[in-house]
Amino acid sequence: MSHVIEPAITPRSARAAAQWLMRLHDGALSETQRQAWMNWRAADPEHEAAWQRAERVSKTLEMVPLALGMSTLDRPSIRQRRAALKTLCLLIGAGSLGWGAYEATPWREWNAQWRSATGEIRHIELADGSRLTLDSASAVDIRFDQELRLIRLWSGAIHIDTAPDPAPQHRPFTVETAHGRIRALGTRFAVRQDARGAGSRTHVAVMSGAVEIRPVNRERPVQIIKAGWQSSFDEDSCAAAGALTLNAEAWVQGLLYADDTPLAEFLTQLARYRRGSLRCDADVADLRVSGAFRLRDTDAVLHLLQQSLPVRVRYFTRYWASVGAL
Repeated sequence: MSHVIEPAITPRSARAAAQWLMRLHDGALSETQRQAWMNWRAADPEHEAAWQRAERVSKTLEMVPLALGMSTLDRPSIRQRRAALKTLCLLIGAGSLGWGAYEATPWREWNAQWRSATGEIRHIELADGSRLTLDSASAVDIRFDQELRLIRLWSGAIHIDTAPDPAPQHRPFTVETAHGRIRALGTRFAVRQDARGAGSRTHVAVMSGAVEIRPVNRERPVQIIKAGWQSSFDEDSCAAAGALTLNAEAWVQGLLYADDTPLAEFLTQLARYRRGSLRCDADVADLRVSGAFRLRDTDAVLHLLQQSLPVRVRYFTRYWASVGAL
């Protein structure tokens, strides 16, 4: 197999190319600016190599689903523009090697329009009157235009209470994840995307109305989930629907329900709202937990577990706890 050796690009040239790319994306250059851009490219072969790589980066970003790609540069926030510039510099400087890191690191989540911190439940009212709630450690991009209302879920979970479309021409309300699309059919529903990796899935729970699911590798929708049911899907297929559980939207009110739930499973759910590491020893993993717990204070939840079960919580640091036998 042959390998193409790409020329080395210095950080200075990568940054200059990224800045020119952002200026071009912002709008047409004046004649003076265009001449300065051409002069910069002609001044050094490395400059031209950096620009050629910048163009490849630009074309790749434009193929990124939804509003992230180059539209990241449209956002008015100075902090977000600086983050976008930094990302461009890294990708231009790294060349083809950088795209492996691009796919493997959560930079999409870092640059998302809306994010929630670990333990934070964030409520947002959308432009059409719909209500969007971000679960702990979640990230989304929102794209509303003349043809569609679309939310791209990059990580975590969201709850949506859709409103009637105020636009003259109806625009479908759609959620996109790594595994496919969910189209709302007059709906209150929740979507959770597993962390990336083998076996990851998107989980959908419908409280009212219905949703239509289309995995990314299918041309047509493959399943409709009605109110009171939930399902999950990957890139190719959907699982059979099952009855809705209490926790499907309890987190929106900051609650975590347990109904004879194994302790290990309960702690896995609780850990999503707690910074650091929360472990469960194997010798207590099958103990059963029941009740309603407030997610605002996970230490208080762990204290309650010690009072109701034969377990002890050991704190090694502020962010590292382990639940084991007495």
